[in-house]
Amino acid sequence: MKLNITTSRQGHRFLLSLAVVLAAAFLVSVVPIAQTAWASKSTPSQEYTYNHGSIDLSDWNVDERTSILLSGEWEFYWGELLEPKDFQASYQLEPAYVQVPSAWTAYRQGEISLPNEGYATYRLRFLLPDHMSSTHRTLAVYPKSIASSYKMWINGNLKGGNGTVGTDSSSSKPSSYPMTIYFDPVEGWNEVVIQVSNFSQRNAGIWQAMELGTAESVTHLRISRVTVQVFIVGIFFVMSLYYLFVYFNRRQETSALWFGLLCFAVGVRTIVLGETTALYLLPSIPWEAAVKLEYISVSMTALMLILFINREYPKESVPWVAKTSGIVILSCISIFLFTPARVYTYYLSPFTWGVLLPSLLYTMYIYVLSAIRRRKGSLTTATGFLFFTLFALNDMLFYNGLLFTNDMLSIGLLVFLMTQALNLSARFSRALHEKEMLSAQLQEYNRSLERTVEERTKSLWETNKELQEANERMADIEQFRIRLLSNISHELSTPITSIKGFAKGLRDGIITVDMTKYAGRIYERSLLLERLIHDLIELTKLETKQVEFQMHEVELLPFFQEMFMKYADEIEQNGIRFLAELPDNSMELSSFHVRLDPIRIEQVLSNLISNAVRYTPSGGEISLHLHVEGSDTNGWFVYISVKDTGLGIDPAMHGHIFERFGQARQPTGKEHSGSGLGLAISREIILYHQGEIQVESEPGSGSEFRFHLPIRGKSGA
Repeated sequence: MKLNITTSRQGHRFLLSLAVVLAAAFLVSVVPIAQTAWASKSTPSQEYTYNHGSIDLSDWNVDERTSILLSGEWEFYWGELLEPKDFQASYQLEPAYVQVPSAWTAYRQGEISLPNEGYATYRLRFLLPDHMSSTHRTLAVYPKSIASSYKMWINGNLKGGNGTVGTDSSSSKPSSYPMTIYFDPVEGWNEVVIQVSNFSQRNAGIWQAMELGTAESVTHLRISRVTVQVFIVGIFFVMSLYYLFVYFNRRQETSALWFGLLCFAVGVRTIVLGETTALYLLPSIPWEAAVKLEYISVSMTALMLILFINREYPKESVPWVAKTSGIVILSCISIFLFTPARVYTYYLSPFTWGVLLPSLLYTMYIYVLSAIRRRKGSLTTATGFLFFTLFALNDMLFYNGLLFTNDMLSIGLLVFLMTQALNLSARFSRALHEKEMLSAQLQEYNRSLERTVEERTKSLWETNKELQEANERMADIEQFRIRLLSNISHELSTPITSIKGFAKGLRDGIITVDMTKYAGRIYERSLLLERLIHDLIELTKLETKQVEFQMHEVELLPFFQEMFMKYADEIEQNGIRFLAELPDNSMELSSFHVRLDPIRIEQVLSNLISNAVRYTPSGGEISLHLHVEGSDTNGWFVYISVKDTGLGIDPAMHGHIFERFGQARQPTGKEHSGSGLGLAISREIILYHQGEIQVESEPGSGSEFRFHLPIRGKSGA
């Protein structure tokens, strides 16, 4: 990217740091990708024997952290939506046997290929090791993409699905994103039955392999892949903001604008494909909207690439190509916007080979030509773009069903980003070197001019006058140069300071409190992302019962008295009155015991108190209450409540605040760094303790969160 920026001598250290930091950022981005590739490895099921829709997995070692790709021969029933009970009927079903994964358009019925639109049933039987059912170990399957709606039964039980399966377009509703489906295996043969219908797009059927594994391995696989995707998308969005920031500070650098939009488009494409993290975090996004985002982001990537390369190497570019490409690609985007997916997805192949491939070839032609002409930095960026092109070709073949690999364009762009960063750093260094040379030449010229003035002053008054005028002109030039440097320094002070602080913090491993606002925002966002990933992992473990609770029997009253008093200082330090209410009959309560995990219960109480402090203004009140209810017949329960005088919650939101990312009110001017998962985690902990958590609140009247736990007396009552 060409940035005609004159830097100061003090910027030299920054330029060196920039190259180091961007190189480190690229290496760091590769590490989690490699770790995930190792940690979530899958065993091809071709290692096991398929026989007419059945597979023998009796030799499978479930203790290894591997999953099995269910790639092979499945039973296939075209034009039928069968359920497990249909396979137990007295009449004999006649299946076809097909290779999975593959779009069903690759299958033939007689001499005719199956159409894209239609419905069918898939069935696979698999034999597990003999000890599997006796160990009561939960298994899981991971269908990554089944187009475009399906229902799945495992061992006769309906376990999940996406969208609505139907026999025509009016009765079916598309939805397709990866999900983990858990089930309990049975002794001997296990069965998977999948109904699939497609009336919405080009792809149809099980076109990506399903994976089978233990609940732990499949959950780890899913979380690892989502984490890596979020990390990569974060890199793209941060780099997009950086290049857009460069453009808005130097409007003549339009190449920074195009490259920033290129990073943004690839980031959007990445988050709606593969693990479809966007749909995982925001399941309310319509399927049609996600598909439109996929196609539009790819189109914008091609357009931004051409605009960028034309601005980067204007002498090598062909001007009419950008105009023609813009017209063609914007026409395609209009089609994507105003027609349904069942129309434009059928034109993926012409769009790929007629629009995307020529865009890549044209860009590669410009890079090769610039490298031949020895343009500065062209060889480095051409090498990076070669990787980008190879990964882009992989994706073209993959999504057209010609290559069974995976989506890898984002990795190619990471390599391209690395070369662009190195090129940018080199140009900053060259600008600094040229500035120093010009400054030295100007100083030498001034000294020569002064000697000439001294020699001719005595002899020629007119020459002296001309020299004085020349000196004044040089002074004007010097003043202009000083003002120019001052203006440039002023305009670049903010981005240079923020980038330098961020780079130094990353280089030294220390983020100081003196970091700039821009770096602070990036740092805070990274903390929030880290918190979000941590809470997502913990919540997923709780939901899948993968957390081991350390249960202890404790005395009821002393335990909660200590808990209440532990948070008194925290509440009062925020200018909030604290009140702890315990029953008067403390002697009677001393006979009660409760079995719980002390750390987890304190986590629940800490979360409720922290929420109350966050949403209660100074001068308000937070009260903690404990009371016991029940009988020897129906059992005894302890009720704990946290009540505040804060903003309150709309009753319509009571049913949502214990869900993922459920937040129904805004903090009262206090810093808010929550992930939106605290109450969901608290609910899972209380449910594990056979308790219940509830809320009572009205807007403007404060809120009361309470939960109860079963207790018993010393006698065991």
